[in-house]
Amino acid sequence: MKPVTVFFLAKRFLISRQKKTAVSVISWIAVLGMLVSSAAMVILLSAFNGIEGMIEGMYTAFDQEVTMTPKNGSKISADSLRKVLSLTKNIEGVNAQSMFIQERIIIRKEKKWANAELWAVEPSFFEMANVNTPEHLINGNPLTGTGQALMGVGLANKLGLHSMDLSPETAVLYIPRQDRKIRIGKSPFFQQRISVSGAIEYNKELNDQVLLVPLSYATGFFSNEVSGVLMSTAESKRNSIKKNLVEKFGGQFSIKTNLEKNALIFKTSKSEKLIVVIILIFVFILSLFNLSASLTMTYLEKKAEFTTMFSLGMSSLDLSRIFLVLGAMIVSLGVFIGLSAGSLLVFLHEQLHLIKIPGTTNAFPSNYDGLQIISLLFLLIILGFTATAVTTSFLMKTNRKA
Repeated sequence: MKPVTVFFLAKRFLISRQKKTAVSVISWIAVLGMLVSSAAMVILLSAFNGIEGMIEGMYTAFDQEVTMTPKNGSKISADSLRKVLSLTKNIEGVNAQSMFIQERIIIRKEKKWANAELWAVEPSFFEMANVNTPEHLINGNPLTGTGQALMGVGLANKLGLHSMDLSPETAVLYIPRQDRKIRIGKSPFFQQRISVSGAIEYNKELNDQVLLVPLSYATGFFSNEVSGVLMSTAESKRNSIKKNLVEKFGGQFSIKTNLEKNALIFKTSKSEKLIVVIILIFVFILSLFNLSASLTMTYLEKKAEFTTMFSLGMSSLDLSRIFLVLGAMIVSLGVFIGLSAGSLLVFLHEQLHLIKIPGTTNAFPSNYDGLQIISLLFLLIILGFTATAVTTSFLMKTNRKA
């Protein structure tokens, strides 16, 4: 039997029934089930891609692509580190560098106290992390002097600081002394007033803890020692740059990328996406039971006509091909329409911002990945064709026994 004839008969079995029967209803339920589940996969995968991008932006905008810290001890001489920086600044892909100090401190504003994370950085860092852009500097003004600081918005709220758009606020810092043990009558802290000129926003952890000051302001409190260096690099070269640095300075420094520093967050996000995809694939597989039921009931409904078709020259192999094509048509309709509908909805959301993040005016993050959808298409088609082949094989064995 010619392929055209096989296709014609399969199409007749699917869409040319004279009346609505249980067989036709089950067939279209199978199409609908695959359509909805495949559309949901596109929408949820795009949503999780958007969430991953949003999380990466939140946790990597402040943390630079590569961080070098001393392996032995928490601090290293700034002069020694400058010699290292003179060697690393010419590495291809390194855009900028900044030495930094990271230290736990206490802040007081009148009668309010809070623990904080002191970050002292060089001027280059403010460009590396886009600190002075409206996206991150949400209140107040950029730093203009050494004795000024920027504070995380959550920390500013804890201390009850007012708007700093017109004038800065003043707070008292308690910085642990590095060279003094706790003794009666001797304060273990440097006590220093500082002018807070603005509030910055990155992610909840930084917002609640960070106090950003110029490195020149803080080095005197730490005996001219620093915590390490932050490097802004091309994202595509971050791993190769890390490998290069490990080869040269691995014995002296611990070197990590920003993704490695926040590995748990990114792994959790990817695990959540994987679990959702597995659940949706399971739903798709459940819809394939409707496909098997449709093929089986079509076989039973048309069984009386097979004798006539066999007498006209149709073979068992031709009958098998008809049911394979019928199943392929049902799968193709469900998967292609579903993926197309899901893609259209994602496109409309990305263009028109249909869904907002609760409590904000920002659109829910979404990132459509065409390569991901093509991979999904092949997976669903393979699953659908496998179910079709298994059901058809069972039906043909039944036909031979009969």
